[in-house]
Amino acid sequence: MPLTSKDLEEFLRSKNIEFKIRFHGETYSAKKASEELGVSLNDIAKSIVFINDEGNPLLVIVPGDKKINQSLLAKMLGLKKIRLATAEEVLRFTGYEAGAVPPVGHKENIPTILDETLLTKSVIYAGGGSVNSTLEISPKDIERLLNPRVMKVP
Repeated sequence: MPLTSKDLEEFLRSKNIEFKIRFHGETYSAKKASEELGVSLNDIAKSIVFINDEGNPLLVIVPGDKKINQSLLAKMLGLKKIRLATAEEVLRFTGYEAGAVPPVGHKENIPTILDETLLTKSVIYAGGGSVNSTLEISPKDIERLLNPRVMKVP
């Protein structure tokens, strides 16, 4: 059974994090989420799972309007290449279904990169554990929970 918004809520409460989970119509993309919530696309945070050369996951959290240059990111990380995780891999490593992945509260501890521009915001909107929910959270709390590598994602 995949993890859900309820699991995310329990995780965040256990860590004493301030947050809101908003429920709405299904949103499978950052653009759709921004329209549904009435917020700017760059206030949305996409949590994207990549797989490195050795088959290990890497979580990259970027603003909703950013397109990631995979080959440049791999090069910056000292890797030959990275690829997008399959839906099955996303579920296996995060516990959440693709399209519903929150930035925190995953099944496994996944090395994470957080785009530095997200830290300029007081609140961001990210996957809420289901395709019809969004997590409203401070990016500083994400940084505290994950201790990610903060960088300008290409």
